[in-house]
Amino acid sequence: MYHIVLCFAAALVCSSCRAASVNKHLKLLPELENSIEGNGLPTKHSPARRFLSLTKRPHATHAHAPGALLSLTCEALGAPAPAVRWFKNDAPVYEHDTESIEQIDINPTSLARVSSTLLVTRTEDTDEYTCLASSGKKVVRASTIVYSTAGVTPDKTERSKLQPFAPRILVTYKAFVDTIGNSIVLPCKAKGHPRPRVTWKDNNGTFVTRDTKRMKVLRSGELVISSLLWSDMGEWTCQAANIFGTKTASTFLYPALVSRMKQPATEIQSSVNT
Repeated sequence: MYHIVLCFAAALVCSSCRAASVNKHLKLLPELENSIEGNGLPTKHSPARRFLSLTKRPHATHAHAPGALLSLTCEALGAPAPAVRWFKNDAPVYEHDTESIEQIDINPTSLARVSSTLLVTRTEDTDEYTCLASSGKKVVRASTIVYSTAGVTPDKTERSKLQPFAPRILVTYKAFVDTIGNSIVLPCKAKGHPRPRVTWKDNNGTFVTRDTKRMKVLRSGELVISSLLWSDMGEWTCQAANIFGTKTASTFLYPALVSRMKQPATEIQSSVNT
């Protein structure tokens, strides 16, 4: 049986600056940090396990002023990489342009910390919003009550959706782990009016273009990376821009090796050095 073996080995293969960056981003993945020894290698008997938890949830109640844009945010940590959906009064909210969403399978070997934000444009008296995070068969949720501060029912027309505003990045991974050799998808779902253009920079700060090998930016903003390499480790940045502004978000990407559960640590270190 095979398991993910996380071979950061910062002291072995990275400069001190890169090691500091790894340590900083490792704090985003506490489950991961607990399985790493002081030498940067995993413990021999700590195979990756499936888990899911909410690390950030909206407040119990939110006041919503007419004409304002209210942001509700949930963050989830899980393996496999979790997905977050939103519900309003038990009905699903379709926040994104459904025509631009391409269905991508989540690798069972992945681990991620995902952030999802819902923009509330109007509230009719009182509404209940729920964020639901799922990973494999596991599900966790959190709810919040949003109430209008207006004395009258807000305008129910579509005009609020047409008001110009600077981009907001709604869905992104803060940190992501998957096995070397896998094809992965890093989300960057943005909203703005006019619709923002999404671009990506790799871990060296170079823009991903149509000519970039192994990589493609989808219309929905996701970045597809084929055949993940150890050299892909680092911060990847998505940028959403329209005429009213620019917003960026970064994902720290950890490639991982696969090894048998009882493979000696000396063999793991040797595979990293080669």
